[in-house]
Amino acid sequence: MKAILFISVTAFCSLVVNLSKAQTAAADNKLSQTITFRPIPKGPSVLGVFEGRPPCPEIAKQLNLPIPGDCEKLKWDLVFYRDPVTLKPSTFTLYIAGGGDVVKQEGGSYQRKILEGKWTIVKGPGSDPDAAVYALEFDNSKARMYLFKGDENVLFVLDENKEFRVGNEDFSYTLNRVELVPGGR
Repeated sequence: MKAILFISVTAFCSLVVNLSKAQTAAADNKLSQTITFRPIPKGPSVLGVFEGRPPCPEIAKQLNLPIPGDCEKLKWDLVFYRDPVTLKPSTFTLYIAGGGDVVKQEGGSYQRKILEGKWTIVKGPGSDPDAAVYALEFDNSKARMYLFKGDENVLFVLDENKEFRVGNEDFSYTLNRVELVPGGR
């Protein structure tokens, strides 16, 4: 009986160890494509384009954005620029849909805001001071935002104290690198 129990426990532990390998990057991983109707930034000065849909209220408050009362999420398109020679951080442009200025168009209206500023790389939070964190300093605002670099393709939106924000069942504080493709009109 002890031998059967030992064999069963050993087999179970072996199975758990073999199935619990960390996720690894696959050779065929491809960036998601997203359609845009504005000019696509290109060249050595573009570090990357990231998109996400964070929950609305906390970010709107931090950025002092007017939002509709029923705002659940904001749509972000964030473009990072760098010096093309030194490759050091320079500027960013954050396109926000769902909050900001009201734009009227035929058949209705929507809210959007374009924010710009400079970005730098700062030390990570207390739990991981060696991590890369992108600090966004907005023009014409005292607001500052922190983004934790998970890897080359994923950024996590941090709060003002460089702590991770927790999303909800529908939306997260995660930005993913995307490839922009032109949209037709």
